[in-house]
Amino acid sequence: MNYYRPYGRAKKYIFFAVCLLSVSVTLFLLIDARLRPMIRSTAAVQAQSYAAVAAGTDIPSILTGTDTGYGSLVSIKRDADGNIVSIETDAMQINLLKSKINSAVAKNLSGLSAKELGIPIGSLTGLALLNGRGPKISTVISITGSAQTSFFDSFDDAGINQTRHQLFLKTTATMLIVFPGETVTAAYTYTTLVAETIIVGEVPEMYAGITQK
Repeated sequence: MNYYRPYGRAKKYIFFAVCLLSVSVTLFLLIDARLRPMIRSTAAVQAQSYAAVAAGTDIPSILTGTDTGYGSLVSIKRDADGNIVSIETDAMQINLLKSKINSAVAKNLSGLSAKELGIPIGSLTGLALLNGRGPKISTVISITGSAQTSFFDSFDDAGINQTRHQLFLKTTATMLIVFPGETVTAAYTYTTLVAETIIVGEVPEMYAGITQK
């Protein structure tokens, strides 16, 4: 009988090893399932923060260094009696601004590879008391981005026979966030007033402007 005991012990060890492996795999899968949504949301917020800094730095700098006065972007033409016959935007100047802004923001976002992201262990429990507490589980994320800029304008009543014309730009940064086993996207939109003026006289209903938002 003693001859078979080592074999019986080996079976026990194998059984315990299989149980331990099963428990470990199950625990890993549970942690992974709990961790991934947090990584997604945290990475998206982090990426939006980077985009906000990029847009908030690059766009004002470009606008300051470029002639964006109302007269440089918009031309108001009148007839011999002073009536407004057309309001035209300078498409070349606007497209140049778009190109500069898109390139600057995208370049800033393209340098965000290999960023470390940490999720506190306490946040995995789902308990408010432990949220944000404990050692952090770290992962590395990579962020790349592109930007798309558009212009839109608005006309508002500014008094008797007066109209306020405002020209805005809207830049949307779209970011691709890559971390082990998954890819997610996030977006951030920056809107700012570029130029404005008070137009005296009746504004024609049709004009060569930009009204889309």
